[in-house]
Amino acid sequence: MKNYFFCYTKKVSDYLNSQGFEYITVAQDPKSKKIFSLYYIDEQLQKALSEYQR
Repeated sequence: MKNYFFCYTKKVSDYLNSQGFEYITVAQDPKSKKIFSLYYIDEQLQKALSEYQR
C-alpha cells in the first residue's frame, strides 16, 4: 500500500482537489471509523503535499 496516500484531513484533501488531483475513493476506516480520501501517490502529488506543508 506504499503507492497510496490515505488522507484523513479534509483540509488537505480539499487542497489536493483544488490542485487538480482526484481521489480514488472516499471511505471509512473499519477500525478507527474515521473517513479518508484515497489518492495514488506520484511525483506530482508528493510535490503538492510538500508545497502544502510550507
